[in-house]
Amino acid sequence: MKEETAEQNRHWRAMCALPGASREPATAGHAVFWDVTEEILKEHAPADGPEPSCQGCGKRWPCEMAESAMKQVGVWS
Repeated sequence: MKEETAEQNRHWRAMCALPGASREPATAGHAVFWDVTEEILKEHAPADGPEPSCQGCGKRWPCEMAESAMKQVGVWS
């Protein structure tokens, strides 16, 4: 079993935080927003490697889209 990188751990924490964040009373009615955020997190996951790149756009991970989506769910670092 491979060890998880810090980037993969951060991405995993963002994916786990998404369902809770989407049910917050202040944002619960924004289903499309949360669907798009989930799609971004899935498409812009970190690739394996010592210096992972974004699977969605090939830039160094986290790319701008992944960084923004993770902040939306409360995962800063």
